[in-house]
Amino acid sequence: MRVGHSLILVLVVFSSYGKSFNYTSCDQAKQPKFLSSCCDVQNHDKAIKACRKSLFSNNSSSTSNRESPNLKSERVALHACIAECSFKTNGFLLANGSINEEVLQKSYQQRYKNDPIMSQLMVNSLKRCTDYALKRAQQSQWMHTKGECNYHPAILLACIMEQVYVNCPATKWKNTSDCTAMRKYLIACDDVESNRK
Repeated sequence: MRVGHSLILVLVVFSSYGKSFNYTSCDQAKQPKFLSSCCDVQNHDKAIKACRKSLFSNNSSSTSNRESPNLKSERVALHACIAECSFKTNGFLLANGSINEEVLQKSYQQRYKNDPIMSQLMVNSLKRCTDYALKRAQQSQWMHTKGECNYHPAILLACIMEQVYVNCPATKWKNTSDCTAMRKYLIACDDVESNRK
């Protein structure tokens, strides 16, 4: 999974709409269908909704600030800021900008305490993505301008969600042609494994 694909997946995870999937190649593939329509994953984070509302409110009142991105038009920046805000709110982001993996893992275990398969899948996905997300966040720092949010949480979240959907349990998977195409895209474009070797 390349950095650009990580951020596209964040857009998909946080968005509430979907388009029909058109699988061509990693570099040419269109935005995948909204992922939760393929894998029934309980993902009701109140912090995300609160952060989105707060960011839009704050961004509207500071549109004259040239250093802040226009979050209404810059969707990648918006979702990076939502992820950062959510991670801060939930205690997953330390003051130095690094991820508190232990707290994040405990949160996943608590959220899915009645579903041991999903709990284990979330924890395994976190473990697989930790080093990858840190490396990608460091590699993509040059893309960010002053005033933008920390992209590390967004890249980590996108990677985790991608791993969850690639490995979605059969009982939660909606086996449609769009979902099958999306899964092929995720597997074909996944370089998390190749970066671990």
